[in-house]
Amino acid sequence: MAHLSPIPARILKQSATLRVCSGVDMWQAPTWTETALGSVCIQPSNETRKTKDNTEAVLRSLCFVDAVRSTPRGLDFDAMQQQSEQNGQPMVLVFQGTPYTVLTVETLYDDTGQLHHWELGLV
Repeated sequence: MAHLSPIPARILKQSATLRVCSGVDMWQAPTWTETALGSVCIQPSNETRKTKDNTEAVLRSLCFVDAVRSTPRGLDFDAMQQQSEQNGQPMVLVFQGTPYTVLTVETLYDDTGQLHHWELGLV
């Protein structure tokens, strides 16, 4: 059983900034931790996905983050989304100056069980 190749580098041409709510300041305004993502692919979408609370939402875009080629490596997008929501705000992805709310985080594995990539559903 061969594992899947990484997403081709020629497709991973974009970069974005991921903003995770890290808490609130003394004025109760959200504070953010920013992570620069490199070698990702952002594509327009009009897919309908179910959210955690079982409602349906139409995604505006999908962000593909490769487990091997995207930077930085080793991020836990599920934990980051959970942290952001626990601190009162959804995770935000800023692409070309436009902020998108990260509605879904899908962690996808190859046929050998190795992490292959993440798909961040953006609205």
